[in-house]
Amino acid sequence: MLTLSSVFAGPVNKNCPVSGKEVDGSKSVKYTVPFCCEKCVAKFEKDPNAHLAAVAKGEKGKCIFSGKECAETVDIQIAVCCAKCEKKVKAAPQKCIAKIAKTQKSEKKKDS
Repeated sequence: MLTLSSVFAGPVNKNCPVSGKEVDGSKSVKYTVPFCCEKCVAKFEKDPNAHLAAVAKGEKGKCIFSGKECAETVDIQIAVCCAKCEKKVKAAPQKCIAKIAKTQKSEKKKDS
């Protein structure tokens, strides 16, 4: 099976998901998000942050929207503040993505 891949520019977070410190994006962990088709990739790329909760719950090798087998992927960057936090994110990326999604959701509520 041929898998197409693209990279989403810039980190999906402003604060380290481990320490909570502000990050500048110079240190980051790559996470590959699976999709079944170009339509799902386009949906994700339109607003990646809106779909981080789905990424966090996603099953390895399955599209986060349809649950079908992966045919395409998008790489996202999770910014971290230091090498110690980088190791923690690499060990449990989906847990960290869930934390980022939760933080962004509460920030949106504050802004409303």
